[in-house]
Amino acid sequence: MDGFDTNYTTTRLFARYPSLRISDLYGWMGLTRITPLLGYLAKRRVVCDRFMTMAMFIEDIDHVTGERRWRVADDDYDLAQEIARSGFADMLHDTQRNRMFDQALRTVINEVHRRGERAHVVDIGTGTGLLSLMAARAGAERVTAIEVFKPMADCAKKIISASNYSSTIELITSRSTDLSFQDMNAKGNIIVAEVFDTELIGEGALRTFKEAHQRLAMNSCRVIPSSARVWILPVQSDFLTQFHRTPSQNLRTPFADCPGAAAVFDVQLSQLPRESIKMLSEPFIAFRLNFEDGDSIKYDESFDHEFIVSSQGISHIDALLMWWELDMDGTGEHILNTAPSWWDPNAQWRDHWMQGVYYLPRTIYVSNGQHISVRCSHDEFSMWFDVEKSESERIGPPVCSCRLHVTCSRNAIYRMNELDVHSDFREFLKKECDNKSVLCVNEGSFVGLIASKFAKKVAVVEPNAHFRSALHAYRGHNTVENVQLLANEEEFFGEVDVILSEPFFLSSILPWDNLRFWYVADKLRTRYGPHIKILPQEGILYAMPVKFDHLWKISAPVGSVEGFDLYEFDSVCQRARSAADAVVEPQPLWEYSSISTGNALALATFRIDQPVPDGHLCFAAHIPFLKKGTNAVVFWMDWKLSDFCMTSGLVEKCHIGERPKWSVAHRQGVFFLPHEKAIGENCEGVHCKVVFSPISGDIRFSFWF
Repeated sequence: MDGFDTNYTTTRLFARYPSLRISDLYGWMGLTRITPLLGYLAKRRVVCDRFMTMAMFIEDIDHVTGERRWRVADDDYDLAQEIARSGFADMLHDTQRNRMFDQALRTVINEVHRRGERAHVVDIGTGTGLLSLMAARAGAERVTAIEVFKPMADCAKKIISASNYSSTIELITSRSTDLSFQDMNAKGNIIVAEVFDTELIGEGALRTFKEAHQRLAMNSCRVIPSSARVWILPVQSDFLTQFHRTPSQNLRTPFADCPGAAAVFDVQLSQLPRESIKMLSEPFIAFRLNFEDGDSIKYDESFDHEFIVSSQGISHIDALLMWWELDMDGTGEHILNTAPSWWDPNAQWRDHWMQGVYYLPRTIYVSNGQHISVRCSHDEFSMWFDVEKSESERIGPPVCSCRLHVTCSRNAIYRMNELDVHSDFREFLKKECDNKSVLCVNEGSFVGLIASKFAKKVAVVEPNAHFRSALHAYRGHNTVENVQLLANEEEFFGEVDVILSEPFFLSSILPWDNLRFWYVADKLRTRYGPHIKILPQEGILYAMPVKFDHLWKISAPVGSVEGFDLYEFDSVCQRARSAADAVVEPQPLWEYSSISTGNALALATFRIDQPVPDGHLCFAAHIPFLKKGTNAVVFWMDWKLSDFCMTSGLVEKCHIGERPKWSVAHRQGVFFLPHEKAIGENCEGVHCKVVFSPISGDIRFSFWF
């Protein structure tokens, strides 16, 4: 879709995930991929179109307490800013996608004309109107464009009006599933819709096509795309397992049998180190979907598929990798494929569709030549997989029993496992906590339990009830007797030698959101005196300019696409961006290749071992670009814990011209340069001002050239 058809995406957010912790569809840190637009909205603003009423809920996070509050936006709230901040332009930069839709429209419209019929194209989720314009140019006598999101519909209306095809295209602002052919005066004989996400069906594609056949289309209707195939690949991967398994190195996990959550882990598999996965067979087809046959579209179905293990020796299935392909016009000549680049060398980079990782409910050990049957299931919006032992076994989606998988993001689980095996961190804890009384303050952290190996006693403040319950289970399973678990620091009245934090909080989105610990430390310093040892003692905000190979596309102007001028879309985005605060957005940069174009620069130091100041803290610096092509600046935090450094950014030194290696466990902040600066030859750097508000705990950035 060029826009997004919110038929079921928005209700899906509320109905299926009422807590609105949408990281990896459950936790809070996986923030970018519910849909190309809602990916950003899921972070802080969510559109709900229930009951035919558009209500914008704006989420405010109190960076001092970590509390989330939802409020209904004012009637004049500028929804266009959400388009600007969404990374939506990435779809329009997808030249393969655009070309495939254009070719398919030409093929199918010509076929309809050869039958002696007039072509009436119904474009569901028209967005900018691009596909409608393609259809009109290809000779369609009539095009009905449907778009529910009013700011996008307004944008499409202007783009269409400025084209040569305004008399051919009728724009309707509505959900496609709320329309009937009476609303359009006639049924269409061609349906075109791009309502896909990484999971293919997560945006309601099944219902969109099925009900379009019932309500909006003739019996002989052609559909673009014609059909889809979903591929899966069983792999062994210790790396991918770290995003799923519960920590078990320092303490035995009580949750070894937890199947985890059903939600897909959407990720740029092309960036996985090739040595980090072991293919256990060739990819095989899990599902075939025929969008041209509405009766064949089922909302719930399961299939058993068998594969033969081709890897040598004994292996174990840790995950199933998934991607899909579309046959655009039913000819087999125009196939749009989302496979990773290590499987398809011609794969086009895109961020709106990635690849998916699914975890089995249990580890399965296999050997060369063994025949394995995989149960492949889907409902209306999602898929899940299992290796069945008998017909009587449960075939529904896995349900997390430990609550960790639905409380924490994939990144957070990786972070826990990374610290669990970090020998230097363990040595730091031994040095600082040996035979001492430790008060550990985090949210979603195992640091307190690891410290209990060395400390005399540990009090763990864990505000999240689900995570606190998991810590209780770990404590009991390992017979740990020197750990006290508390909901807040006010419950603790004992003596303390060390106040310890990673720091990490589940509510954190950007790395500096963990400055929340500073406020907790301030309260405890008042109680225990100014000389109490606090770790970390300081946090340092770093910046480094980079040249992204592809990620810049999510914010860049699109200009002309397949011969159509989309200036109005660019204009909406640029006006909204210039009216808003400078956007520094979270991104998991290990998934996005880049080159360093300057040195890492320490912008600001926050002394956690000193009181939070009464007034604003202001820092300013010039960030020089020492290599041409800079299109972004990356920000992260380092936390100093005595002689140990906890980083959320660079994990090893990076010289100019080298590819940085970013922390997998954390997201970094990214500021994309304005397009005219990114492509300019004379841009030698950017001035950056950072303002920390002690009242809100928020950091605001401003940039000038």
